Amino acid sequence: MTNVLLFIALSLAAYLGFVLLALGQARHWRAASEAAAPGRIGKLALRIAGGVSLSLALCLALFRDGPSFGALLWTTVISVAALVVALTLSWRPRLLRPLAALVCLLRPDGTQEKEGNNR
Repeated sequence: MTNVLLFIALSLAAYLGFVLLALGQARHWRAASEAAAPGRIGKLALRIAGGVSLSLALCLALFRDGPSFGALLWTTVISVAALVVALTLSWRPRLLRPLAALVCLLRPDGTQEKEGNNR
C-alpha cells in the first residue's frame, strides 16, 4: 500500500512539475488562463517551483525503489508526465485553469486583471 501511495505522489509531483514549467511560458499561460501573465519574477518562480517538483519526484522514486530502479522509474514517469502535459495543453488547456488561478492568488501584488485590460 505504501508503494502505491508513493507512486501516486511521484506521478503527481512529476505532472505538477511539468505543468509549472509550462505555465512559466507566456504561450501556455494564455492558453490556460485569462488572467494577466506573470511578470519576469513570476515566470522564474514558476520555473523554479517546477524544477523543485521534479526533484521531489526524483527523491520519491529513489526512496521507493532505491538508486538503481528508482532512477529508471523516475525517467519513465517524467516521460509519461511530460506527454500528458503536452496532450493537456494541446486538447484541453482550460483544465489547467484552477492551477493558474492558484498561482494568481499567490502573487505578491495580488493582481488578477484580464490580459486585455492592462494594455
